[in-house]
Amino acid sequence: MRILLVEDHKPTREEMRALLAREPDMTVVGEAESGEEALIKARQELPDVIVMDILLPGMNGIETTRRIRAEQPDVKVLALSNHFGDSLVQAVLGAGGLGYVRKNRAFEELVLAVRAVSAGEQYVTK
Repeated sequence: MRILLVEDHKPTREEMRALLAREPDMTVVGEAESGEEALIKARQELPDVIVMDILLPGMNGIETTRRIRAEQPDVKVLALSNHFGDSLVQAVLGAGGLGYVRKNRAFEELVLAVRAVSAGEQYVTK
């Protein structure tokens, strides 16, 4: 599966790329540091799954998810954030995201969560 990483913190993005690169069926096809850049990269790379940080400079991850899903309804979005709460999860899901992982759990759950959303299943961190 083709994955786009949207994360403004470069070391976190690099760690996620390395983790996903270990999976033979996953390829990171692009990276973005902002919501605006994510829109461009999503159009260029046509990913299957987007791993989307919620707090981004400029347009936040929820609005970016909404816009990408409007243009590419088949793309699956997995949101990441340091924050967790029912209202935030509902905002992500309401924008068209299929999953939500807390960043402090991302390296334990990322591959599992990407596989789940890729299959069209909802995944919310425990």
